[in-house]
Amino acid sequence: MFFALLRNALWHSDEPLPKKLTAQRMTKLLWGVEQQTVGGLVIEALVRNKIEVPEDLYYEAIGMIYQIQQSNQQVIDGLKAFAGLMDEGGVKYVVVKGQAAASYYPNPILREAGDIDYYCDEANMPLSLQLLREKWNVEPEKAEADYQYEYNGVDFEGHFMLTRRYRKRWDSYWEQLLREDPGTEVMVDGTKVKTLSPTLHTLYIFLHLYHHLLELGIGIRQFCDWAVMLHACQRDIDQEALRRHLKVLGMERAYRACGWVLVECLGLLPEEFTYKLKEDDRRYVERILHVVFYRGNMGKYNKRNGFNGWKHNVEATGIKVAHFFKFMPLAPSFSCRWIVSELTRKFFLKLKQKN
Repeated sequence: MFFALLRNALWHSDEPLPKKLTAQRMTKLLWGVEQQTVGGLVIEALVRNKIEVPEDLYYEAIGMIYQIQQSNQQVIDGLKAFAGLMDEGGVKYVVVKGQAAASYYPNPILREAGDIDYYCDEANMPLSLQLLREKWNVEPEKAEADYQYEYNGVDFEGHFMLTRRYRKRWDSYWEQLLREDPGTEVMVDGTKVKTLSPTLHTLYIFLHLYHHLLELGIGIRQFCDWAVMLHACQRDIDQEALRRHLKVLGMERAYRACGWVLVECLGLLPEEFTYKLKEDDRRYVERILHVVFYRGNMGKYNKRNGFNGWKHNVEATGIKVAHFFKFMPLAPSFSCRWIVSELTRKFFLKLKQKN
């Protein structure tokens, strides 16, 4: 039921849907869409197909979709203000994921929004920070890979490093791709917003998804972003170049295995996927979906020790090690370098805190 409604939302598919949901099934559905941050999509499909549900739960669902739309509009307004500020100041930037990915959906306002992620290179990041201080009166806080700040109730992450590949050759290759990318523009509520080219954006969305899958977990929304981009941009994505990038980065099999989720669960047409899928990679679908539904969006669910403190660190390390063994065959070189980096980083962080 969950995936049938999600496929209907993404593609307006004509597969049969139930005419009625019991209170128990509807309650379970509402909990699931909240965990996976796809409430706007699934509830709209349910309402559009006139599926009968208990009245109190119907109004709860309508309230949820209203809140999603209101939150989305707030983020959209923040993005439009940011794009205008950067364009006015002559700053080069690209917005990634989030609202840029939402622009490819049939109805962008229904994709649940999070924060706004963007990238500026070494030359443009100082200019963007200066503009933010002077025009918005904010002081971004520097983190490991980005600057974080809030403006008008919207969270922003300004990345100076989009992804870590854990190997100098991979990092150099990725940085070259960023430098040479021609970029493109998407329309967000009538405003042009700069983003990566469809080829590089598809690659980045997958790399980001897979990194979080290995860490604490990832929700189905990120798979939806990937599927929608492959569908909407099939004529603009250079599939040969994309396969070449994945081969250099050692991520071909991981890409194919996760691609099975797009085709088998989300209903992406096999011919729209980058590779011809191999049956041998299909066996990872169950493992991937277990992480998706057990850990939820960004691994926020089924954690015993919150998100801070030493107990959290111990639990998070255990989750990462378990995910490493679960998915290591899909990208052996990347996985081994990633887990070593994670464990050593935690160790030296502990030493630094003690001193």
